[in-house]
Amino acid sequence: MSLIAENIRVSYGTREALRGVTLTALAGQITAIVGPNGSGKSTLLGAITASLPFLGRVRLNGQDITGLKPWELAARRAVLPQASRLAFPFTVIEVVRLGLQSGTAGDRPEVPLQALARVGLASYANRTFHDLSGGEAQRVMLARVLAQVWSPVEDGQPRWLLLDEPVSSLDIAHQLQVMEIARDFACAGGGVIAVMHDLNLTALYVDSVAVLAEGQMLALGTPAEVLTDNILSRAYGCALRVSAPPPVGIPYILPHAASHP
Repeated sequence: MSLIAENIRVSYGTREALRGVTLTALAGQITAIVGPNGSGKSTLLGAITASLPFLGRVRLNGQDITGLKPWELAARRAVLPQASRLAFPFTVIEVVRLGLQSGTAGDRPEVPLQALARVGLASYANRTFHDLSGGEAQRVMLARVLAQVWSPVEDGQPRWLLLDEPVSSLDIAHQLQVMEIARDFACAGGGVIAVMHDLNLTALYVDSVAVLAEGQMLALGTPAEVLTDNILSRAYGCALRVSAPPPVGIPYILPHAASHP
């Protein structure tokens, strides 16, 4: 099973933000979308989630998303945006229950607390969402989307987590926690697509990397195939050197020079 975006084009006025991007993500894997600011990463995720108008085609487990009702989409994939705002003073547990009501585990009232425990915030259930730090709020929102697709596979169909910069507000320990959650979801048969800025976490955890630059797909492949000096330097417009320290052999990325071409 897969999520396939074909020839995706998105324009903002006269500016073409995505210019015919094609991406295939497989269930059982984490697929990362990386690239510099303005390259179209979040725009591509917005097309995949049907949250903005686009040209092209997106198929989720073989079905065109334009033929699915909102509740059908909500039962198949959960979306974590970059930032979430709430106008009312909901408690943390109430926020997580919003995901439960949207997804496939509505008859399992224990799921919200289990989701909070999964992100390390079980004791925060009765706190007011507005009183949380930025990182805590981000983890609560992750718990909400986990509750929405609590079972990575249901009725033989994989569920999908679509995450826009899921570790951006987190310290290193919680970054690792979130990536482990994504890894576990994929290992259980679900699919994960994540917009990422941290190339080292990307190298450490993901199975497939899509590199965007100026609204186009520059490269798509495994971390070893894609996270190279040449591709990353072209994408980010600065000299980067990739190294694989022994004995693990996982690439890590460091700036090689402060000059720009």
